[in-house]
Amino acid sequence: MSQITCKYIEPRIIAFLCRAECLGTTESRRRVYYGQCITGKRTNTKHMFATAICAQLTMASTTAEPDSKKSQYFTSRNKRTIIISAVLLIVIFALINFRTHISQFYQQSTSLLTLNLELVTGEIHWHECVPAVDNVDCGRIIVPKDYFNAEVGTASIALARYKAKKFPRRGSVFLNPGGPGGAGTKLPITTGSALAKLIGDDWDLIGFDPRGIGSTRPATRCFSSQSSSTVLFANTVIEQGITVSSIADLSSPLLFDELVEQHRQFLAVKEAHAKLCGEMMGDELRYMGTATVVRDIDFMSKTIEGEDEKINYWGISYGSILGAYLVNMLPHRIGYTVIDGIVDPVSWSNEPSHKWPINWIVDAEKTYKVFLLNCSKAGPLQCPLTEYKDEPLQHLERRFEEFFDAIALKPIPVPFGNRPGVLTSGGARGVLEISLQRPLSWPKAAEIFASAMAGNATELYNLVIRATPLTELDSPDPFISPRLAVTCLDSPRPASPDEFPTAEDLTEQGLKALREVSPHFGLSTSVSEPDGGCQYWPVDGPERFAGPWNATLETKMLIISNTADPITPKSSGLLVNSLMPDSSVIIIQDGPGHCSIFLPSLCTAKLQRGYFAGEMPKNGTVCPVDVATFPNEESDKHVQALSKDDLELLDALKDLEASF
Repeated sequence: MSQITCKYIEPRIIAFLCRAECLGTTESRRRVYYGQCITGKRTNTKHMFATAICAQLTMASTTAEPDSKKSQYFTSRNKRTIIISAVLLIVIFALINFRTHISQFYQQSTSLLTLNLELVTGEIHWHECVPAVDNVDCGRIIVPKDYFNAEVGTASIALARYKAKKFPRRGSVFLNPGGPGGAGTKLPITTGSALAKLIGDDWDLIGFDPRGIGSTRPATRCFSSQSSSTVLFANTVIEQGITVSSIADLSSPLLFDELVEQHRQFLAVKEAHAKLCGEMMGDELRYMGTATVVRDIDFMSKTIEGEDEKINYWGISYGSILGAYLVNMLPHRIGYTVIDGIVDPVSWSNEPSHKWPINWIVDAEKTYKVFLLNCSKAGPLQCPLTEYKDEPLQHLERRFEEFFDAIALKPIPVPFGNRPGVLTSGGARGVLEISLQRPLSWPKAAEIFASAMAGNATELYNLVIRATPLTELDSPDPFISPRLAVTCLDSPRPASPDEFPTAEDLTEQGLKALREVSPHFGLSTSVSEPDGGCQYWPVDGPERFAGPWNATLETKMLIISNTADPITPKSSGLLVNSLMPDSSVIIIQDGPGHCSIFLPSLCTAKLQRGYFAGEMPKNGTVCPVDVATFPNEESDKHVQALSKDDLELLDALKDLEASF
């Protein structure tokens, strides 16, 4: 027994102590430290301690003579005493070397009760979600951290699965909610039943948190705390957006100088952020790119469904980038694929990220005009931005510009918002651009802007400076760092520092967007899409995909674009469709908003559901919307005339919209 005890117990005691001592460090440091610790380079005391424990356990097993009752009594008592003492000594030793605060312990998502360091690639564990959700399992799957180098270890991908209710079950559909930075596990948990109405209840719907995001590990951690993240970005152009003092004269030398000054701050904050990420994360940052996530989907599909089963996928916004990568990197593996709200994958993969927005805002002016027109038709009762019904659009536009120009000169103090501060013109205009993406929120957005114009800007300010949700309190940086960890591995890196974009370069790019594409929102995307600065990013990924984008698929991919999407224009959907003319079909939803789900269309929804059932829509089909942006009696009558099944589907689509 002594040989068995020491052979199997001693290494586990050492592993326990090494794991406990490493908890307060970053992921990269923890791996190096643990490797040194477990191999004995840093563990003389631990080896001696483990040997002593083994000796005590061995003594406990050999103390008594079996034929002596007295000896048996004392042996039993000795065993208990020695074992209890050994356990207490281990705990005391671990606590002495436990070099972290409890908050950091939580952030690393490591438990002293989970001591198995030899994670097996391909292991998948399903369990009840906490809190429990009807018909949803949560889980994790262990995947290779680097699909080209097994020696760097594993990653743990967080999963949530809304289970099929109709049989025979057809398989699994993997989901992505956009971002990058969106946690896919939220989709089955918060809106699984609504998605099942859209995709079909004979599919398992699997949400997963992509690399570096949500509950997947390693997570992107560039800051030690939420407060340190806030301190870096607070009251900078990263948080408040770029302020255009006036769009009345976009050739003004003064405007050029103002924008250069703001972009200098932008670059300085981006450089500091990148250095912090490199210091905190090291090489762990290398594995967050979209190409690696494609490999994860392939690995997960094979593990869950089997080697020969096709991959099925549904994604919106950035999820269209992931979908485009997926079908073009692994065309032979693809089953059903729906992408909605299309980002141009050619630009994404071949241009630096600071040049992306000019392609995104192609339809922003069109969306803005729809907003102003619908507001004008609704009148002051539903849209308080108006003074009377059918007020000319130019009046509303002028009202906005006067407001933006005024607070560009004199920002509004907001002492009692989510955080004391000021509302800037850049922040306010950025919120308007974001509001255009969600047409069902237009009545509320109109109310908030009207209140700010009347002197109460707290609600508008709170849309710029958002309160941190309870679910994100344990995340030092729930949004910006995880996003950049993806975008900076996807976009091409400058060949040398001589090619780094300057503040003047960024200003020229912004003015080009204002003059040639969108005078109102040419420099307003940074509030919702904080990209750029990737020239400072400290690492490159193991793989970067840049095309080609013309794969041939066995089952055509379904593309969905809106006619007036302010951030992912119809032209991007048509581009992907044209690159894959024999392997894709496109549905055009005739309405405003970002992605079809943000202004429900029964036509679009039924075509999607039919697609996942094997019915291919006609390429170029145009679908109307079924919900008014400012509801009135006429729109209410339309809804009331719908069938029971259509009403249920429409309610599901509204639930889906509300969950994002």
